[in-house]
Amino acid sequence: MQTTHLNGTSLVTTVISTIGVRHEGAHGLVTDGLYLDLRHALRNPADDPTLRYATGLDPEVYAHVMNTPGALELNGRTAVQLRALADEVPVGRLTRLAVACPAGV
Repeated sequence: MQTTHLNGTSLVTTVISTIGVRHEGAHGLVTDGLYLDLRHALRNPADDPTLRYATGLDPEVYAHVMNTPGALELNGRTAVQLRALADEVPVGRLTRLAVACPAGV
């Protein structure tokens, strides 16, 4: 788990999850918050046979995805959107970010 603090009006917990859109019913997991379809914006770790059974918590997967050209800028823009959302959520409530990818783990 990684914790990042952004300047805002209060502390709000954000849950970030990935959904594998190839799996039936995946979009039903998106209930509220932000939804980003990044299937064509970031490298797919499953395309590398050595990463196919790893998860986003594995450092190799993180490095593979974040080495996509433009990934850091995309990450920064997403943080701005999350901060704006968090500023509107009452303290004690969760904000959610669902990220669509082909496999999702």
